[in-house]
Amino acid sequence: MITEEERQSIINEAVERTLLSIPEVIGNLMASHAALAKINKKFYDDYPEFKNSRDVVASVVEVVEGKNPIDNYDKILRDAVPEIRRRIATTKSLNMTNVPKPNRDLSHGEL
Repeated sequence: MITEEERQSIINEAVERTLLSIPEVIGNLMASHAALAKINKKFYDDYPEFKNSRDVVASVVEVVEGKNPIDNYDKILRDAVPEIRRRIATTKSLNMTNVPKPNRDLSHGEL
């Protein structure tokens, strides 16, 4: 059994180590974010036709990344391009402003 003083000493040491590691963790997160931002900028520079379809790009990249979790981000983006193009082509053919209303008349007894 440890004394309250020993327990508090252990807690204080753990807190101190945690606080001292924060700058390194933040630095790594910032470097990672900067690298991803650079990759994304290059991607949209290489594929400017995708700039207005960022939601489609994000969705497809997420699916490709989920299927290939060990691939690097550059490869994931390259692998996603054909599916991104396919989805954009599909969504361009959809008319979201003039959608016909379904016939909800159930008087004929069928669903």
